[in-house]
Amino acid sequence: MAANQGVRIAQAVLLGLALCCALTAASAQARSVSGTQTVVDEDAGTFRMHGDLVGSWKITSFKEIATTPVYRAKGTEKFRGCLDRGHDGGCSGDPSGTLRMKFRYWALFGPGDALLGGACWHPIVGGTGAFAHARGHFEMLDVSTANGVETHYAGDIRMRGGAAAGAARRSCG
Repeated sequence: MAANQGVRIAQAVLLGLALCCALTAASAQARSVSGTQTVVDEDAGTFRMHGDLVGSWKITSFKEIATTPVYRAKGTEKFRGCLDRGHDGGCSGDPSGTLRMKFRYWALFGPGDALLGGACWHPIVGGTGAFAHARGHFEMLDVSTANGVETHYAGDIRMRGGAAAGAARRSCG
């Protein structure tokens, strides 16, 4: 596959995912979140979250679905941390707990298995603490740079009931 054609396919996959996610309606109580994710241990599937979410992210199951023409995988994940209301990089006084997600991942690789681009969708399926009964989703984009892969996330969290959810709604909007 020519490199130009690979880039066009990656762009089409990412555009399709963005359109799909844009059509997902968020309720009035949804809190938008965004930031970055950095690798702690890729082999162990552990990451750190920065931005509106602060804490650890762990892949708890992973299944490869297809390798060509577009790489596809699915699995489950767990986030442990907080909504960083004060944007101070810490969780003191912020709504915190765990979130459980499913995910679907799509990527396009070029020569030498170099990542051309990747995207994933993470619907929230459960949580604890301030995230008990949370719903919503995250989208992540993997972008290849001269310094390696950068991962950016954006999404919405809907938290229902309780003082923690009310505090999150008042401060994260």
